[in-house]
Amino acid sequence: MKVNIEGAEFDLLAHMIDTGLMERVKELQVQFHAFVPDAQQRLDDLRGGLGRTHEQSWCYDFLWENWSRRTSVTS
Repeated sequence: MKVNIEGAEFDLLAHMIDTGLMERVKELQVQFHAFVPDAQQRLDDLRGGLGRTHEQSWCYDFLWENWSRRTSVTS
């Protein structure tokens, strides 16, 4: 899944994490946008949520990052 939706990625991924949909995503590439209010805090929160089901493969802050689904999900 590739996400570059000009700031809406924060709401989309929060929803997917909260509803369990993220567990269906094998690979995620996402571009987070820094112009969103509280972008750094929201990014930190999302990374915490993503870390429950995925491992970060690589990251270029506020450019692109990649997450791969873990073989076993932590709660």
